[in-house]
Amino acid sequence: MPAWVTRPISDMPVLGPAESLSGIQKELQALLDRYASAVESAQLAEVEACMRTDEAFLSVESSFPNYGWADYNNNHLSLELGMLKDMEYKAQLVHAFGNDGLSYGVFVFRASAVRDGQRRAKEGMGTLVAEKIEGDWRIRHWTTCARRPPTS
Repeated sequence: MPAWVTRPISDMPVLGPAESLSGIQKELQALLDRYASAVESAQLAEVEACMRTDEAFLSVESSFPNYGWADYNNNHLSLELGMLKDMEYKAQLVHAFGNDGLSYGVFVFRASAVRDGQRRAKEGMGTLVAEKIEGDWRIRHWTTCARRPPTS
């Protein structure tokens, strides 16, 4: 099996600490940080402030799509926020590119939460497309894929 298939997420070359980022990198990392904070606090209004909340929003987690904000919120996000406790979430940019209105990034993430009395954790990678709406970056498209545990 190729080394990249089993390479730990922790070995991914992230762009670095926020103070070392510039331009769009800094802005997209700030968006990811706001999203992570909102998820950890389980505050739907704070999550919404990071997202495009209309039918133009698209999310794909692993191979499960949600088309539009209402679908994502009703069939994914609100369910998770209600069932997961003591959430910890961190996302760090690996790559970012864009301009003043539309940008994209690739990131690594780690998440853990208590569900049914047990702490569960996952890590993986994601992509995001962000657009500036009324001067603020919002996530328009979001894809995440968790790393599967190695098999023997």
